[in-house]
Amino acid sequence: MATAIKSQSLREPLDFTGANFITLLCAVIILVAFIFMPWMWTEMKYNGARLMSDVLTGGSLGTYVTRQIVLIPLAALLGIGAGLWGLMAPSRGALASILAALIGLIGLGYFADLYWRQEGEVAEYIRQNLGYGSEVALVALIGLVLQVVLLAPPVNVLVQRTGQKASARRPSVPRKWIPYLFIAPPLALYLVSIIGPTLYTFYLSLTNWDGVSTPQFIGLHNYKVLFQQSALTESLANNLRWLVAFVTVPTTLGLGLAMIFNTDMRGGRWYKVSFYSPLVLSWPVIALVWSWVYHPSKGLINSLLTESGLTSNPPGWLADRELAIYCIIAAAVWRQVGYVMVLYLAGLKNLDPTYIDAGLVDGANRWQLFRHVIFPLLAPVTTIVFIISVIDSLRSFDLVQVMTRGGQGTRVLANYMYIEAFNNYRMGYGAAIAVVLFSISIVFVGLYLWRSLKDELEY
Repeated sequence: MATAIKSQSLREPLDFTGANFITLLCAVIILVAFIFMPWMWTEMKYNGARLMSDVLTGGSLGTYVTRQIVLIPLAALLGIGAGLWGLMAPSRGALASILAALIGLIGLGYFADLYWRQEGEVAEYIRQNLGYGSEVALVALIGLVLQVVLLAPPVNVLVQRTGQKASARRPSVPRKWIPYLFIAPPLALYLVSIIGPTLYTFYLSLTNWDGVSTPQFIGLHNYKVLFQQSALTESLANNLRWLVAFVTVPTTLGLGLAMIFNTDMRGGRWYKVSFYSPLVLSWPVIALVWSWVYHPSKGLINSLLTESGLTSNPPGWLADRELAIYCIIAAAVWRQVGYVMVLYLAGLKNLDPTYIDAGLVDGANRWQLFRHVIFPLLAPVTTIVFIISVIDSLRSFDLVQVMTRGGQGTRVLANYMYIEAFNNYRMGYGAAIAVVLFSISIVFVGLYLWRSLKDELEY
């Protein structure tokens, strides 16, 4: 009998439409908010996990939050377990849902302790500076408790003529809503982590804020000052240099290498790896490596120049205002070539060989075949390469910051924004620079999306 019940339980379909799915969803949101989102506005670098670690170890923020913060991850983990248990064993779904509601109450104990038991200046400081991570977790905890409502029978319970009530069954979400339930978690995460901060940046660009005091609304004053600064002109000019270099050099070299490596050649695999290997390095590591290469006395380039007798006074590459920006761009291009090569190699592998065979039959030579057949067929890949190159050129921050810190005429928009916001404590002004950078980027992203939508509609 027990075996039959067990086998029947294994054959039961997973239910993603009821209380247990809501349990799992809320628990995951709690965990994401705790790990990845700021728990306090005044401590943006601290998420809930970092704050908990600091509290339990008696760190610098040990007096700013109560030890009951451990209830948040505990409720999230237990909620995930209860939700999975209810989904895997629908016959015990009601018990799992009730258990999840109790778990949600445990998590709410942290906020109850904070708002009703804790007193004094510290508690008031916490309540006034809770970040959106704690707010999202609070809403999800309330949802974890309220999901038990789905267990209630329908309001319009039918009454049989015999006087007996019809068996109440747990209502389920209509099937048409199921796709939206699956879309809701990533959409909510996107709204909280991307759209929300973007809109907040737009607001900060209209304020005078030093990052500590209350932001003061000043309208378009930051933009008026920004467009009068020569630093903006210099940054835009450097970004334009990055753009031209990234669109031309990696595209040309990457396409050429892809055409070479697309043929059967001895050792071709190792050549591909050698050109692609710089891509596995992070930008700061590349910046450090090339800083050593450009070292004025012991660098690779100057050592070769002096040892070969070409010059006894080699240039100080990163110290020269005329050369510094191009030296940094060269380091970035070195990494970008392998990435573009891989994209074009993938495009060449997907080409229809019948077009190439037709060109050969018509008597086309290699150059004609490339110009009139291969390159036009690679237009979608070229578009992707162009958009990626533009975006990478606009967010060129790491190399500049590590190699020159924006000095010697190498300042770009991202670096300019960082200096003003975090070095000069002009958060509103830095936000205005971020908005300008975002506006330029969105133009190219919009063009790419329009092209993609146009291609989809054609098919």
